[in-house]
Amino acid sequence: MFREREPRRAPGRKSRVVDLGAHACAPADPAEAEQVRLHQAFLGRVVDYLCADAGIRQFVDWGCPVPGTAECVRRADPDAAVVHVAPRGTAGVLTAASDNATVLSGDGSASGTDTLLRRLHTSGLVDFDEPVAVLMTRPATEQAPPTGLDTLHSMMRGGGYVALTSRASRAVAEQAFHPFLPVEPGVADLTWWPYPDEDVSAPGCGTLAGLGRVPGRGRGVSRWR
Repeated sequence: MFREREPRRAPGRKSRVVDLGAHACAPADPAEAEQVRLHQAFLGRVVDYLCADAGIRQFVDWGCPVPGTAECVRRADPDAAVVHVAPRGTAGVLTAASDNATVLSGDGSASGTDTLLRRLHTSGLVDFDEPVAVLMTRPATEQAPPTGLDTLHSMMRGGGYVALTSRASRAVAEQAFHPFLPVEPGVADLTWWPYPDEDVSAPGCGTLAGLGRVPGRGRGVSRWR
């Protein structure tokens, strides 16, 4: 399902920045740096699959948990559209300046998720009548589960995917994907996803990850598999 591909250089185009007020900073200690590296590697595998196998050409980097996501998308598909939804102080926001990505300011809190999703639509930054991938991979917890997924699901008329990560229990992490359909192998440790946990004997990082999808409907159904 997942194939390695040679990176391609992104064309030099100027980025569009909307209300950007964040400053990226590097992790302060080796343990945190390793978590960032594992997270980046997970996103790389997800993006490569979505571009090469699912035909996704629109990406939303929700919360910008690690730097380099737009660059990763550009390597997989130089023509793909990338929008960062970036709270202040989020690492990775400044990469937008060199990767032709749009940055939309917002904290993504439980009370603001639906509003931000609708801003993506009404501003024309995302066409929800076409397939789109939303990377909501700032790790959720038992106390702070991901929000807005019902709204996102209903907006994805053209079909699409949502990527999630979680430090909650497996049962809670799996439940978070509803109403999206889980992509095999479902929820697994972020370190080796998309391989199921039972197939890997090495210790993981303790953060669970997965990918859910919604089939296209309405105008986008004829173009979605």
